[in-house]
Amino acid sequence: MKNVTVITHIIGSLVFLSASASAGIAIDNTRVVFQATDDTTGKSVGVTSSSNSLTPYLVKAQILQTPTGDNADTPFLVTPSLFRLEPGSTNQIRIMKKPGGLPQNKESVFYLRTIAVPAGEKDNNNQQSNIGGMLQVSTGNVIKLFYRPAGLGMTQQQAMQSLQFSAAGNGLKVTNPSPYYISLDTLNINGRKVAMSIKNGSTMIAPFSDNTFANTPHQGRAEWKAINDYGATEVFYGQVR
Repeated sequence: MKNVTVITHIIGSLVFLSASASAGIAIDNTRVVFQATDDTTGKSVGVTSSSNSLTPYLVKAQILQTPTGDNADTPFLVTPSLFRLEPGSTNQIRIMKKPGGLPQNKESVFYLRTIAVPAGEKDNNNQQSNIGGMLQVSTGNVIKLFYRPAGLGMTQQQAMQSLQFSAAGNGLKVTNPSPYYISLDTLNINGRKVAMSIKNGSTMIAPFSDNTFANTPHQGRAEWKAINDYGATEVFYGQVR
């Protein structure tokens, strides 16, 4: 029964693993930025098995509309979408954009998910994975995939700096006037930390949109750390208006 509890906890923790790594399997990026210039050639992303892994994995990769669902009806394909990953090895997957339009005046966001199942030993006769009759437990990782059109009129750093803060009743409204998705790591108002949650989506502010934080300090100096394309944070300062 104890093992069942541990397995359930692992499966329940698949969404937004901060290091994009689970059970010895890691995506070699914390996020993917698919530029308009990648439309013809695609974007390569590495999936690595730790050298400490004791077993190979069967890995399934797909692009989803949401981090928690299974809706793979997106304008992207992953190849290979299913592959075997040996301990200590890396496999390159390529993300390709399907024909069809996405908004050209702002970024769009999707989610790259990998699910790994222990593959067992190879059969020497047919070189296929021998899973056998035992229960195989899957683990996985999810990271954001941003589609970035050309000609957005500003850099990502300028977009992160452009956040606006204003009082909203007893709370704080954070407005993103830029065409970029802005992912916040921390936000402080007059030195007091604003509570945010990755799970409920409050850390990411969509283009030309706003998030409101209830029961939050709403006057004074704002300090925020935003996450850039490389997964690092940059610090910015402003005032609540």
